[in-house]
Amino acid sequence: MKTFRILFLILIMLGLSVPATVMAQTPSLQQAQSQGLVGERVDGYIGIVKNAPGVAALVDDINLKRRQLYRDIARKNGIPLDAVERLAAEKAIARAASGEFIQDASGQWVQKP
Repeated sequence: MKTFRILFLILIMLGLSVPATVMAQTPSLQQAQSQGLVGERVDGYIGIVKNAPGVAALVDDINLKRRQLYRDIARKNGIPLDAVERLAAEKAIARAASGEFIQDASGQWVQKP
């Protein structure tokens, strides 16, 4: 049951979008992923693949929210933060659409087949 709750919270978190306070030129996470600007890292966070206006702000915002959520999940379930991050990374990479960028085990950006 605990694993299901963690997975559910992670899936909700992966759908986060940029709040209205972020500049209008900042793409949404989904737009940035589909345009090859950002990708899912092996540590549960997103990274910049190709810099463009607003991308750094998007990455910082999303990663801050993810880190807060991961910490909350870890605390509530009494598990290490890195375990939550690894699980989130696995789920995010599995969820990435074909053609989107993900990190491989060596940390290199590759397009998901």
